[in-house]
Parts: sequence; structure tokens; C-alpha cells
Amino acid sequence: MAGSATEPGLSDWIGSYLETLQTAKRSPHTIKAYRLDLHAVRAHLAATAAVPEDALTLGDVTVRGLRSAFAAFAAERQPASVRRAWSVWNNFCNFLVSEGVSEGNPMASIAQPKKPQHTPKAFSPTAINQLVDTVTVEAQRPAESARDWPQRDLALIATLLLTGIRSDELIRLDVGSILGGRRAPVLRVLGKGAIEREIPLEDSWTAIVTTYLEERYARFPAARRRTRDRDELPVWERHDPADPLFVGADGKRITRGTLQYRVRRIYRRAGIESERKRGALAHALRHTFATSLADSGATMVELQQLLGHRSLQTVQVYTSATNDAVRHAARHNPVYGLLGSGREPLGDGPG
Repeated sequence: MAGSATEPGLSDWIGSYLETLQTAKRSPHTIKAYRLDLHAVRAHLAATAAVPEDALTLGDVTVRGLRSAFAAFAAERQPASVRRAWSVWNNFCNFLVSEGVSEGNPMASIAQPKKPQHTPKAFSPTAINQLVDTVTVEAQRPAESARDWPQRDLALIATLLLTGIRSDELIRLDVGSILGGRRAPVLRVLGKGAIEREIPLEDSWTAIVTTYLEERYARFPAARRRTRDRDELPVWERHDPADPLFVGADGKRITRGTLQYRVRRIYRRAGIESERKRGALAHALRHTFATSLADSGATMVELQQLLGHRSLQTVQVYTSATNDAVRHAARHNPVYGLLGSGREPLGDGPG
């Protein structure tokens, strides 16, 4: 990468990149993580070049310099942290290329730890049945306390199981995130990188969420949207669209802590707490959603769209070569007929 004393230094370009992330509405948590990784590797790069950090230029961002910097960075960190920093610097170098100040991205020549292949742990069909039975039965009973809200909990579990959205995505949902009428509702989800996707839903979900919102009217009458309070409208169109879709017992947007507490409580009541992977609460339902769809024959492109992943590689863990859908497709390879007894020759294809 070429540079000179009169051009912006490396620190200036890092600042410009972080400003670009802010403009793209990346979360403050993401921007902070990017800043820490950029600055940490920059410190090692300065040590390698034997210059102060503020004196670094783009000319110092070389394959040799980055190799030494990442080697020093990796010596004191876990593989996952090194992979994350590698990704951050890869994105930063791509930014420099797009700005026309670099002819190429040197990160392709920088080694990174291999990512372990973890198969996401999904709930078994039996566990899913127990879970659904538990929340359905509890939703038909009176609340045990003022903070208890069985119908809301049923709506939470149904939404997580039927959409596979992340915890943060669910928390950010507003009433206006539900698009369409009663017959064909669509949930608009704001995912990572401020990328929106839409997930179609069916009648059973509509009925559950409608009942939950009607109960919410009774608990918090002020939430009613008085200017459009007409019975012929779907219940979500009788709320202010800017109101949070899921709320706690205080009527305010549900918190991550409350969501995880309610999910864990339901797992325990359903007797499936031991089946989830350690550390995965609401996220276990995302894995269950994806695995269920993969086993039912959903393609990787469909899973990618529904889950909101940027890369097809991320969803490959849900489509292993041992699942029934893939095995069924492979079984129909006509060559099996050639290799078996009583085989018939394949017909000539188009010439």
C-alpha cells in the first residue's frame, strides 16, 4: 500500500472506516469491538515497524508487517479472538480498496486459526412437542402472579420457533413490524448490519399473537391506538406501530434478561432443560428452527434468507450429509441402478 507524509495516516483511515460503520447504523457494541481490534493490531504493527502508532502510514500495511503483527496479537489471545480480528482487518482493507487508496487486500496472505465445526444442538421432535404442550396448556390457565403472563410467553415461544430470529432481533420488534392483514402476515426483522428481511407467518401464529395483544389492551389500556380503534382491523393495527411488540410486566419493551429468564423457566417446566446446549437459551430455538427446516428439505438459499445470514457457508452446518432430506436426494442418483442387480442402462440424454 502506497503512502506519503502528506497523506492521511493509518490512524486517520481507521477513524474514517469507523465513521462509515456509524453511518451504516452498525450497533455501538459492534463499532467498539471493531475499534479495539483495529487498535490492538495497529499497536503490534507499529512495534514491528519500530515507529509510533500515529506515525504509521498505509505504506506500513504490508503482508510482512501484518504477518508479524498478527503473530504477536495471536500469542496472547484465543483462536476465536484472532479470527474476529482477522475479519475486522479484512473488512478494513476492503474499505481501503473501495476508497481507491489501496491496490489490493493483503489479508488473503495472513493465516488465521481454523474455525471448529460445531454442529448446532437443536431440540428433538419429542422435546419440541413437550415445549409446545407446556406453553399451550399454561396459556389457558390464569396467571400465577402479577408478573406472570402465560399468553405473552406462548407468543414469545411461538415467534422464536416459527421465525428462528435472534434474541436481539425479537427484542427490537415493534408492533409495526407486522405487515399485512390477518390472512397473510409478514414479520419484518431488522438483523445484523441493519439488514432487513421479511418472514411469512401462518394462521396459528396470527391467532396466538392476536390473543396476546388483546390481553395487552386489558393490561395497558394506554397502548390502544385510539385514532384507529376499529374492530375490522387486525389487532396489531390498533396499536401504535412504534410500540414494542413484546413487553414485560411493566408494559415496557422486554429486556434480554426477562426474555432469557422466561425461556429458561419454560424449558424447566417442559422438562427439556437438560437438552439445550450450555449457554443457549432463546438461541436454542433458532437452531431448532433451522434444523427442522433443513430436515424438511429447505435449501441453503432459503435458510440463508430466513435466518438473515450473509454467507451460505454459515448455514451449511444445518444441512449435513446425514440428514434425511440430503440422503433422500442422493438415493435417487440413477447410477445406483446401474450398480445394482437387474440393472437397466440409462437412457440417452439429449445429444
